[in-house]
Amino acid sequence: MFVLLAVSLDLARFVSVARRLIFFAVCVVSERTQITDKPATDEPISVHLAYDDSYAEFSCSAIGDDSTAVSIRWYRVGSHLPVTSRTGRVNVTVSADGTSLSLAVRANDTEGWAMLTGDYQCVASNGYSKSVLNYSLTIDPPPVPVQPPTSPPTSMHTLS
Repeated sequence: MFVLLAVSLDLARFVSVARRLIFFAVCVVSERTQITDKPATDEPISVHLAYDDSYAEFSCSAIGDDSTAVSIRWYRVGSHLPVTSRTGRVNVTVSADGTSLSLAVRANDTEGWAMLTGDYQCVASNGYSKSVLNYSLTIDPPPVPVQPPTSPPTSMHTLS
């Protein structure tokens, strides 16, 4: 009887130690993903361009624990699909490692910029946690040409 009790106490200690080791391992694996260039506030980083600019670039880098890779994806706020590279009237380029998103249009193409104006998110994840960095892109409208003031026509009077 005493031998059985001693074995069950040892087994209970083993299970207790094993649970603590498993808990510790889970805590280490699930270290929080962090975006390294994130500002102190959660406010979006505002990117404001003039209408005649032709290029904008957002950057995002993140770290996690060494046991799981961190993946970075870009999203346009309001869309559940990640932003992917494409060319055409507007050129969108996502770097191979996901750390940058570049937007380009022809100079003075206000309609092209209108297609890209809005909010973007960088989402970094290691499968256990994620971190988000927000950007807001706005474009100045083109200036309205100033019309010179019109003066009333002057009439020529001749005296005879």
